[in-house]
Amino acid sequence: MKVFSTLAISFIAIAAPAHALSESETNHSFANTKILPSGVSSVDGQLESESVDFYTFSNFDTGNLFTVEVNSQSFDPLLGQLNDFGKILETNDDQSDNNVLPILTGKIPATGNLNLAVSGLRDINLIGDHFESGSYTLSLKTFIFPSSSTNATLVNGSFETGNFTGWSTLGSTSIETATFNSEPTDGTSQALLSTGGATFDDSITEKFLGLKTGSLNNFGKGQVTKGSTIQQIFTAKAGDILSFDYNFLTNEVLSPINFSDFSFVSISSSSDSSINSLLELADVSNATSTTSLTEFFKETGFQTFSFKLPTTGTYTLGIGVVNVGDTAFDSGLLIDNVKFTSVPEPSFGLLEFSALALLGLWKKPYPKYNTFAKKRV
Repeated sequence: MKVFSTLAISFIAIAAPAHALSESETNHSFANTKILPSGVSSVDGQLESESVDFYTFSNFDTGNLFTVEVNSQSFDPLLGQLNDFGKILETNDDQSDNNVLPILTGKIPATGNLNLAVSGLRDINLIGDHFESGSYTLSLKTFIFPSSSTNATLVNGSFETGNFTGWSTLGSTSIETATFNSEPTDGTSQALLSTGGATFDDSITEKFLGLKTGSLNNFGKGQVTKGSTIQQIFTAKAGDILSFDYNFLTNEVLSPINFSDFSFVSISSSSDSSINSLLELADVSNATSTTSLTEFFKETGFQTFSFKLPTTGTYTLGIGVVNVGDTAFDSGLLIDNVKFTSVPEPSFGLLEFSALALLGLWKKPYPKYNTFAKKRV
């Protein structure tokens, strides 16, 4: 069946208004994919029943990250990504448990092109096996790989700025208050990391945190799929206690548990390569007994993590939550009250007194010895 789609194409523009183009295209197969001009950021299209619309976004910087999503008020869409030979790399039909609109994320391929397809519900093979139809908007965003600068000390640990000032973020992150139905442990704000939405796969997460490839799979929970993380780099002294409060939440509660989503913390030092810890905070098995009042079914409730910093230097703190085995059921992590408690140094007065007392005791025997020596002469 030959299908025609009506497209409106928007270009990235700052100084001038976005250029729009409307035309009819026969882009219902990968062989006839619509190759979009450089700079295009969105497409308005019309999906017909039993059809698939194919697009190629071109000339992006290799290695940058991207998020692409489909919005429609008319039908339940499915979004797919393909390689340059038409092989399906990934499909998605739900952004999260609470959102039926699809989203994909990843890294711009070496060719600088992204091959995408818009179809209907459950058409995972992208062959038009659906009866959905209606208008939609396909939107693409690209950005450089996030990096962190070094803070003189840990900042914004309770997120009271209302944003992630001082932190670098990757994935689906937000600032929540008590209206989320979980009370912050310090102040009025807390950070939420979620595996639903614009999340990134384990290889990108590991690169972001400076972890070795495969580190997250080494927890033995299964194949890590996608997740979200935050990171901060700061300086601290030996003996300081780094701590934060966390609450792991999950919708992965079907019995028996097949996929053990989990949360984790990574701590490393650029001053001492031997300091490199990757630790689990909580997983699905820890959250099965407490019913959550949030958008998630279960939670652990807030607990406290603490770690004694062994040396003085520059530290990188990473905190994250990941899906395991699938992306069908979301998990989340609330974080608050991130801080380090400095070990007080002995005061100068006490040191001075101790030194003088020791010096006095050390000198005391010598007058007696000298007196004794004079009597012998």
